[in-house]
Amino acid sequence: MSPAPTSPYGIEGGPLPSSEEWKEKGAAVSTRQDTDSTGRPVSRVVKKGVKDFNFGRTLGEGSYSTVLAATDRQTLREYAIKVLDKRHIIKEKKVKYVNIEKDTLNRLTEHPGIVRLYYTFQDERSLYFVLDLASGGELLGVLKKMTTFDEECTRFYGAQILDSIDYMHSRGVIYRDLKPENVLLDDQMHVKITDFGTAKILDIRSRQRSDHDDSGASAGDPLDGAETDRAVSFVGTAEYVSPELLTDKNACKASDLWAFGCIVYQLLAGRPPFKAGNEYQTFQKIVALDYNFPAGFPEVARDLIQRLLVLDPAARLPIAHIKSHKFFEGIQWGEGLWKQKAPRLKSYAPPAQEFIKLNGNGSAAYPSGSPMPGSSRTAAPGAPPVSGLRPQLRAVTELPPPSQLDIEWSPVLTRNNERILKLGNLMVLSTPTPVSPTSKNGEVAETPKKFSRFFGGSASKKRQRLVMITSSARIVLAAAGGEEKKTKLEVSVMGSDAVWRSYKDAKGLTVWSVDTRDKHLTFEDPKATTSDPDGSMYSAQEWLEAIELARELAMSQSITNSYSGESTFNDMSSSLPSPSSTIGGDAVLDLPTQSTGKLRKDHGGDNDSLKGRKNRFSKRHSKSGLAAVF
Repeated sequence: MSPAPTSPYGIEGGPLPSSEEWKEKGAAVSTRQDTDSTGRPVSRVVKKGVKDFNFGRTLGEGSYSTVLAATDRQTLREYAIKVLDKRHIIKEKKVKYVNIEKDTLNRLTEHPGIVRLYYTFQDERSLYFVLDLASGGELLGVLKKMTTFDEECTRFYGAQILDSIDYMHSRGVIYRDLKPENVLLDDQMHVKITDFGTAKILDIRSRQRSDHDDSGASAGDPLDGAETDRAVSFVGTAEYVSPELLTDKNACKASDLWAFGCIVYQLLAGRPPFKAGNEYQTFQKIVALDYNFPAGFPEVARDLIQRLLVLDPAARLPIAHIKSHKFFEGIQWGEGLWKQKAPRLKSYAPPAQEFIKLNGNGSAAYPSGSPMPGSSRTAAPGAPPVSGLRPQLRAVTELPPPSQLDIEWSPVLTRNNERILKLGNLMVLSTPTPVSPTSKNGEVAETPKKFSRFFGGSASKKRQRLVMITSSARIVLAAAGGEEKKTKLEVSVMGSDAVWRSYKDAKGLTVWSVDTRDKHLTFEDPKATTSDPDGSMYSAQEWLEAIELARELAMSQSITNSYSGESTFNDMSSSLPSPSSTIGGDAVLDLPTQSTGKLRKDHGGDNDSLKGRKNRFSKRHSKSGLAAVF
């Protein structure tokens, strides 16, 4: 006898069958105004339950719910039905959030930009929310495919999101979790905002007169909600959370406008303005207002975002002023906005920037944020412009004060003034590298046959590790989870032999790798899925960008310290070729490097410096298979 299913989704095609008692007991009951055969108005009782729907494909899954496509057997209308597991809700203490979502949706029933709740019913195992079907999927998914939106698309979707926020606020609802994942698109590619489990519902009875006038609903005071129901735990998503929620544990209507500013930035830039290696570092960036615009970012949009991403919520641009901002010029607000046809999706293309001649001597200054000639940092095909993905070069030599994370990992950060730039759990495959990745002429060298016995598959190890990239250009691997503050393995990416790149594996997911003289490391995102291959591509790109930033920081510190003989890179080779990776080309950057406290420039190649070396293998090396402890 097979064990009883622990989830209501154990049978193909939808939930498990309900008992006859629950089919009646748990059904939704409502009245509908109709007319009889004589034309007289009558009220009819309508019951809806599990038996009235045919369940189909899975549309999405959350932490305590699954959304299924379903068809009403009587009307043949398609819906999205959110199925919530009762036992899990009670066990995880999520009852409060389920009730908030139901109450919020019942309050927001008259706007095309909000997913509508039609029925709620239950059976012995589950709760059911019958909602609008948004067949266009998540706005985030569309954005990932396009990489960015052009100004017309950003203006249209920004306007629909803002109009929906305005309606929410007028109905006394603070959303608190506005992000592209929660913005769905219907079959007309119009906005449908969903997932109201973390919303805050205000008492609007006392404000009903002042919040409405003859021209329609008004969003009211942007600070509404600031003094009620302070959050005792984090609410929202790290990249979009407002600074007041982090500093005062308090959200207000203006908090939604902060998130709106982040979304407008992301639609044009391809990623949110505040993003770091982990949540803690992201929060630090938010409270410090630490973000930069990519080169070529539209000036009008920049002005709007700068007026929204303001630390003081009272100083943020209110909704009425946002609507009249030049960025939304030409938008027809109200019902006309929702009758308008969605624009054709196009990626943003920054305008070409002319070089500026200095002093008439023919030299050129490159536009701020643009890569210099010879740089290997050109964007991969289909990826957002690299120039706007991190602070511009002026900040490279300026390390921030140590964060709490840096302090916690001080046993690992052994180099002078070292900081963590990116940190996360990854699956890491470690294998020995038989020879240097390239020969003297840049061609791949063959593995010496007499040493082939040392490079068998037994030396390969794949484990989950906590991976961090530091400002000293080190990749440090520690035990997964981060409880043990010890280094398992470290790799320097400063040497001339270090090469990194990204590529797609057999599953179509993007992984990235680092090759050094004696080690080949492959890194995989454990959260990557074949249903969202773009997610792994963006993850790999962020890690590779962190490596390049680490090299720039390390080089800057090396040059700064070289005059006092304190360079941390005395073990570097005499020349520093830029890595050939999927992000860039093959340009070589020659920099002065230091030996014994003096600056010198050596034109000798890496292989030339190895001519006098002999390949020797001790018993200790052979015993461990030439692989470091990993």
